[in-house]
Amino acid sequence: MTDAPAQAPGEWPLVSVIMPTRGRPELVRESIAAVVAQTYPGQIECLVVHDQERPDTELTRLGTPQREVKVAANTHSPGLAGARNTGLDAARGVIIATCDDDDVWHPDKLASQVERLEREPGLLVVGSGIRLRLPGKVVEWPGRAEHISYQLLLRNRVKELHSSTLVMRREAFAKVGPYDEKLPRGYAEDYDWVLRAARAGQIGIVTRPLADIRKDGRSWYAGGAENAALALEYMLAKHPDIRASPRGHARMLGQIAFARSALGERGPAIRYATKAAMRWPISPYPYIAFVHAATRIHPRHLLRAARLFRRGMA
Repeated sequence: MTDAPAQAPGEWPLVSVIMPTRGRPELVRESIAAVVAQTYPGQIECLVVHDQERPDTELTRLGTPQREVKVAANTHSPGLAGARNTGLDAARGVIIATCDDDDVWHPDKLASQVERLEREPGLLVVGSGIRLRLPGKVVEWPGRAEHISYQLLLRNRVKELHSSTLVMRREAFAKVGPYDEKLPRGYAEDYDWVLRAARAGQIGIVTRPLADIRKDGRSWYAGGAENAALALEYMLAKHPDIRASPRGHARMLGQIAFARSALGERGPAIRYATKAAMRWPISPYPYIAFVHAATRIHPRHLLRAARLFRRGMA
């Protein structure tokens, strides 16, 4: 663990943790417990935002005087983006962190990342390395660099900037704006926000894995192929700079091609995949889409194969 600066507990900033949830009464308790167990010396408020379901007031019993747990209903648009914005409305902290309701923080996560923000005043956002919980195994995914550029984010999703790793100065939202509720079902809302943040300020990463990210179960928010296709097409229109990056453009076009193929739209899938291969011929994404369009095997088999090469199709 990174040594924290010698500050009294009252001098550490209040951290507001925003945790959207839906339909995961057991998993969300595990996520909350990891927030409550943080070694961070300051106070933490954990804001659990129930999306399209009744708030479970019993969750507040999981808190402590230094780790208050609050529950609320999503008052914005249904979906992840609206739930996160509901949490922002209620947050009191000068530091904002986000965590999904199926992911688990390591005990020293907040202390390490807040220390990094204190040490580097120019940083708006800090992510971290992760551990991916895949079916039957766990994969370590350390941070690739201490600082992440806008150009890198255009060509690569950067998994270390997953929504469950992000710790942000509250002022970042004044510069960047809230989460985009126009994205279909909030799909890729964290990537959209981080892209905007990278234009507004600096982004850092604590390279050690500090959060376990579940990729071994069902997600209400992962959406289906239709959500993926619509959201990624929206992202390409909203962020034209992605088109200026051949590798990044090919990645997103290939992901759209795969989603369209999963929907049974073979013609559009092949057109997207062909365009992706022309943009960046060595990109694996269009060829994964071509294989699916040709074989029609279940998408989950190709998703597993893609993960072997550390690639995600969404």
